Amino acid sequence: MKYNLAVFLFFFTVCLSAQETITVDYQNTPLSEVFSDLENTFNIKLSFNAELVNNRTLTLNAVDASLEELLLTISDQLFLKFNKASNRYYTVTITKRQLTDTQELDEILIEEYITSGIRNDGEDSSIIISPQSLGILPGLTEPDVLQSLQLIPGVQSPNETASDLFIRGGTPDQNLILWDGIKMYHTGHFFGTISAFNPYITNQIKLYKSGTKAKYGDRIAGVIDMESDNSIPEKLEGGFGFNMTHADAFVKAPLGKNASLVCSARRSITDAIQTETFSNLSKRVFQETKIANGNRVFEDDEVTTTNDLFYFTDLTAKAMVDIGPKDNLELSSLYARNKLDYGFLIEAFEEASQDQLNIVNQGLSLDWSHVYNDAFSHDFKLYYSNFDLEYVGSNRISGELDDQLDKTNTIDDFGFSWDITGEVSPRSTWGLGYQFSSNHVEYALSFSDTESPEENFNESQVDTNNAHALYLDYQYKLKQKWFVNTGLRTNYFSVLDKIFVEPRVQLSAHLNPFLKFKISGERLHQTVSQVVEFNTQEFGLENQVWVLSDGEDIPILKSTQLTTGMIFSKNGWNLDVELYYKKIDGLTSITLGFDRRQDFFSIGESDVFGLDVLIKKKIQNYRTWLSYSLINNDFLFKTINNGEKFPGNTDITHNLVWSHTYEWNHFNLSLGWNIRTGIPFTRATGTENTPNGTVIVFEDTNRARLPDYHRLDLSATYTFKLSKKDNWKGKLGVSLLNIYNRENVLSRTYEIRQNTQNSEAELREINKTSLGLTPNLVFRVQF
Repeated sequence: MKYNLAVFLFFFTVCLSAQETITVDYQNTPLSEVFSDLENTFNIKLSFNAELVNNRTLTLNAVDASLEELLLTISDQLFLKFNKASNRYYTVTITKRQLTDTQELDEILIEEYITSGIRNDGEDSSIIISPQSLGILPGLTEPDVLQSLQLIPGVQSPNETASDLFIRGGTPDQNLILWDGIKMYHTGHFFGTISAFNPYITNQIKLYKSGTKAKYGDRIAGVIDMESDNSIPEKLEGGFGFNMTHADAFVKAPLGKNASLVCSARRSITDAIQTETFSNLSKRVFQETKIANGNRVFEDDEVTTTNDLFYFTDLTAKAMVDIGPKDNLELSSLYARNKLDYGFLIEAFEEASQDQLNIVNQGLSLDWSHVYNDAFSHDFKLYYSNFDLEYVGSNRISGELDDQLDKTNTIDDFGFSWDITGEVSPRSTWGLGYQFSSNHVEYALSFSDTESPEENFNESQVDTNNAHALYLDYQYKLKQKWFVNTGLRTNYFSVLDKIFVEPRVQLSAHLNPFLKFKISGERLHQTVSQVVEFNTQEFGLENQVWVLSDGEDIPILKSTQLTTGMIFSKNGWNLDVELYYKKIDGLTSITLGFDRRQDFFSIGESDVFGLDVLIKKKIQNYRTWLSYSLINNDFLFKTINNGEKFPGNTDITHNLVWSHTYEWNHFNLSLGWNIRTGIPFTRATGTENTPNGTVIVFEDTNRARLPDYHRLDLSATYTFKLSKKDNWKGKLGVSLLNIYNRENVLSRTYEIRQNTQNSEAELREINKTSLGLTPNLVFRVQF
């Protein structure tokens, strides 16, 4: 605690500007001169054919523009493509070619997919988010790395969290999440309400819903590839700020001309200051848990809180060195922790209860990139990731009861990769790579009871999977009209002693200057996933654990996905439509955690049909966009629901988000409305006495649905200058979540409780509801 506070205070005293920006005024300036200016200002290298700049000029006026913004503007004006070969080196090619004497066809690039800072890649199917240039979003006064993704069609969070992302019928544990090449196994603070990644040192987030490249493996849903700040500044930069849940600070320090250090720190303020925002989040998170009711037996029990500790923190550090004109070296580290310690005492019964939870996710990565020439380069990455969860729950009644439940879940993941890329011609490129990873997973659960020792148990699982992967990508462009990307990945998993082949293909065609057709297909496999255990049900939080596939009780997950769609862009209108089909094999009843509490084990599959639509219109400083997702996710288990199909646990048939933003001088305003279908649940009809005790009687699995969900969010920010030289800048922001205080039911389960008066078993319905009207404030300074 003292160490974290000292680090936090240190970073608060060293604060500076978020990103290097410049003001430019080019008037018919030769392009060669512009490129030279950019190289000197931002310490980058641009590689291009000399004919590309001959007799070409640029007219551009921009104030406080970042490198990314300048490159995007130049790309749009001169029809150029800037390909990032490494953190410092860029190759420049032409994206507009002559087809006939009278016809020219441009590559369709939606530079503002939703708002500024969100764009789609012109070649693959990824969506790229740049938090440092991200425009205002509904309900967010500052960027949240993962929550920002939920405005994109096909990305949902049925449980209303920031970090638990369900992508096209997949579950959160089926997403591959990377931070500077480090695999992440826990991505949220405060039980998922806040992302565990600092947006102010995150340079880029790349989201794949389909059409993933062959270098990505071992997950079957989406890919979220995050890259932290990688520029070398000329002077000290940084910033700090706070909102009603946490405070943060970061620093970017040059270490000579060819090296720099980037550090950041965030910590919750809720253990020192109780705010309305945190109070509302606590009600949402702890509802219907042991913590919320103080472990009461009777409603009129007087409960004394003996421990009340909760905080989260994350720290990052990154060192960058340009070893030579063609070599770049990066060393990154991340540490994220969530700590909870709650204790209660009911003096009338001398009953004491305590829950302690500690979750740590940390990692290191080393990245060495080398550019041999304009057509050949390699990238070597080495990483280590550690996830550690520890839970201890105890109950004691003086002279009568003394029980304790212990749970641990640990992952040690080590690996490296070697990627080689080459250019055969301006139309075709290839990539070849090898990956190795060693995934050591431990899980242990034990229970001891002095009063009933026959109920004691101790179970554990320890296993290691060594994975080897070879992969190949080949890309081909035909006259800027056709684009083909084919890939093949082969995986060997030691835990199963089998080889799995993953073909991948992606095709796009420009039908005319405004319309683009696209189609992709892929096969994916996954060996590590989360299962649900009900022994910590009384605690009510973090009851999922990571385990490795064993080929029997926990089979390997397999996914096949086909996607097709079209992109239209003209006169400020953007339309993106995608249809997809996904089939997942290897699902189990313990990974899905059905609330019927089956004692039997069952293996099944799912079929997912979906439609994602995005419509956006920009009129000067006003933007509006409508995202819609239609999904039909059916499960099939031979021993569940009489072997008939039933809706998936998080099947949201319709999900509609309508958002608006408006910019005026230094003010930004955003309003967003989200309406969606309620998720399925299994309705209970009563109880039944059996030889094994009273059980709950259910209808067909997931036959019923919760009421529809809808919420209106608002956010507003104001930026201002704190100095005449523009060295100091400030930002104030306010947000309101769920403006009309709608009570949305997020989940519905059932339990049997004994009536305290007649000792008869009673059926109790448990509803967990959404966040109520919740305000938040933010204040930031950068210079």
